[in-house]
Order: sequence, then structure tokens, then C-alpha cells
Amino acid sequence: MRTTALVLIMAVSVHASTIMAYGNQPHARPLDLLGHALLAATALGLAPLPRRPGLALAVCAVAAAVIFFRGYAIALWPVPALIALFSAIAAGRRAAGWAGAAFLVAVPVVAALARMEADVALAVLVWLLLVLVVAQPAEVSRARRAYTREVERRAAQAERTREEEALRRAQEERLRVARELHDVTSHTVSVIALHAAVAAEAVERVGGPPEAAAALQVIRTSSRQALGEMKAVLGVLRPGASGHAPQPGSAQLPRLLETAGLPVAFDVEGERRPLPPAADLTVYRVVQEALTNTMRHAGAGAATVRLTYEPGAVTVQVEDDGRGIPSKAAAPGPPSQDGPGDGPGDGPGDRLGDEPVRRGHGLTGMAERVAALGGRLTTGNAPGGGFRVTARLPT
Repeated sequence: MRTTALVLIMAVSVHASTIMAYGNQPHARPLDLLGHALLAATALGLAPLPRRPGLALAVCAVAAAVIFFRGYAIALWPVPALIALFSAIAAGRRAAGWAGAAFLVAVPVVAALARMEADVALAVLVWLLLVLVVAQPAEVSRARRAYTREVERRAAQAERTREEEALRRAQEERLRVARELHDVTSHTVSVIALHAAVAAEAVERVGGPPEAAAALQVIRTSSRQALGEMKAVLGVLRPGASGHAPQPGSAQLPRLLETAGLPVAFDVEGERRPLPPAADLTVYRVVQEALTNTMRHAGAGAATVRLTYEPGAVTVQVEDDGRGIPSKAAAPGPPSQDGPGDGPGDGPGDRLGDEPVRRGHGLTGMAERVAALGGRLTTGNAPGGGFRVTARLPT
């Protein structure tokens, strides 16, 4: 649109100025059909701008040279050539631009040498200065554009380098954690599983109490399950790892409850349906962490796990019959994201039974898992006593 407007303005300007110039240049050749066509060519030559400034400069310069040698009145018809000259050099077409500048200067120089008149030589000098005045700012504009592009290129390269460095460091940290899990934690859990198996066989051999045998079996089963889950984590931390077990979900809850270490009732409400993988894993982890806290801190004799399927959501609730949080720690207020054991308490000195309510990572991680899926985790004392953990997840 701007190029079209420029062409129209130049077409009107060169024609009007040339017609008016005849009043001061009586010896100039009168405008004929060819003269009008050449004037139109000087303006139309700007049409290829800005995509092909070299072509625009060639058309405008040749048309202006023919007008000059034909002897038409001197007016504004060289202006389109100067505009094309500036555009060519500023766009980085330096060879075409300076070749056009040399051509624009050479044409009047040839005429001056042929006539050898002082006023013609002065006009040629003025024209040379005018061409340089146009070409030099074009060089400045070209250099500024090149500098800006280089700065932008270096900034983009630096950003890519920072991102690559951050990814490299993150990968190194993941590999370090994977090594620690494999070399330390995995070894320790393997030792626990091995000694639990040996102890179970010893208890069975000497006819020990059934409770001890059952507890050792729970330890053995849980440690094996922990090893399987640890292999799954290693598969995530180490790209390209394969052969790890799939992530657990709600389908594995009955097996988890069998190894909970206390009687756990399991209720399912609503029509069961497949859950999204992230929600399915979160349901399993919420139950796992809640039962772990119950065993460690609540002093409970039994627990209940309730899984409720709702339209567009699933709710999992774990409730025990333990001590709960004393009244000091369970001050009135909105439902908390915290809980007993390794969850944050309401202040220093809060106690759950005989144990202090400490700040840790279990319930915090549980709350983060739920929040990451857009759900909500609430924890607190159950109406009939004990402690309750409820997570509602959108599906």
C-alpha cells in the first residue's frame, strides 16, 4: 500500500515539475509521447520496492538517463532514482546500489565532458554531492540494521545456550539422584527384604507367634513393592531406560491395603471407570501416604478407604480411628491442607498423642500432587474421632 502511494506521488510530482520547468528552460525539448512515457517509467520503476530494490534502481536510473540525454527540462524526475538508490544500499544490496550511484554520476559527467562549460561542471558537482548525500545515510542505515540483526542473533543464541545449560544441569541432577536411589536406597531396601525373608523362615521354623510372621511378611511384601516402584522412578530419571514396572493406580489399591499393617475396609461408590493416568496414580499415592501416617502416628486399630466416582471427578477418603489431632492443634478454621505426623502443624508444641506434630514432606507432597491436577486435599479430625484425609480430583 505504501509503495503504491509512493509511485502515485512520484508520478504526479515528476510530471507536474517537468511541465512547470519549461517556463525557466526555454531551450529544453518539449514533452512528447516518449517524454511522458519516460517520466511515467521513472515513477513506475519504484513498484518493485521493497522486495527488489536493485531492479527498481536499474529501471529508474535508465529512465532518468534517457530523459537527460533526450534533453527534456530538468525537474524532479531524478528523485525516484535517488529513492531506489537509498533503498538498495540500506537493504544490503551494496554492489547494486553503488553501481547505480556510479551510473547516475557518470551520465552527467559524460555530458559535461562533451560540452566543457563551467556551469555544467558546477551542476555535475552539485549532482555528485547530492548522490553522495543519499548514499552515505543509506550506508549508515544498512550498518545499523546489520548491527541490530547481529545483536538479536547473539541474544537468541545466548538464550538457547542458557536453556541448553539449564537442561544439561537438570539432566545431571536427575542422573545423580538416580545413582543415589540405585546405589544407596535400593540396596538398603533389598537388604531389608532379604533379612525379612530370613527372619520369616526362622520364625516359622521355631514356631514363633503368628503376629511376628504376619508382620515380617508385610515387611517383605512392602519392601519388594518399594523396589518395584523405585525401578519405575529410575526409568523416569534415566532417559531411555526400559523394563520398569508400570505406575500403580486404583486397581492396585486392594493389594496395597493387604500390606497396610492394620485392618482396612475398602468401599467403592459410583460406577467404576478408567481414570486418567495422572489421577489414577495420585489416588494410589494419597491412600499410600495416608495409611503410612496412620501406622506411624495415629495409634489406630483400623481404617477405612472410600473411593467415590462422580461425574467429572473422583474422591478418595482415608479415615482412621486413632487419636486425631488434639484440640489445641485442631483450632477452628477452614479445612486444612495439612495433617498429623510429617505434615505441618499449627504451631510449635502441638502434639498428636505422645508425638509432636512435625513439619515434613509426606502430606506436603500429597497436597502438591493433588493441586497439580487441579484438585483439593483436605485433612483434619473426623467427626467420630480419628483423622481423615480427603482428596477430590477432576477427571
